[in-house]
Amino acid sequence: MSNFQGLTTERLNKLINETQQTLDELRHEVGRREQVQKQNEILDLDSHMKSAELSLTTIRNFINYLVEGSRKN
Repeated sequence: MSNFQGLTTERLNKLINETQQTLDELRHEVGRREQVQKQNEILDLDSHMKSAELSLTTIRNFINYLVEGSRKN
């Protein structure tokens, strides 16, 4: 809409208010999505940390196995 001259001041103000409300709603939605994304990243990080802990435990157990084996020889 580029023909603003034909609109009344009242209609222009109404359009401004509606546009502002739409912008506020869009900003709110973007914020909500960013929050959901951060929560998902935290959950993924937690999962990765548990996986890393299991890997570290496996490596430690293997090293202990090697050390015990070398002591017996």
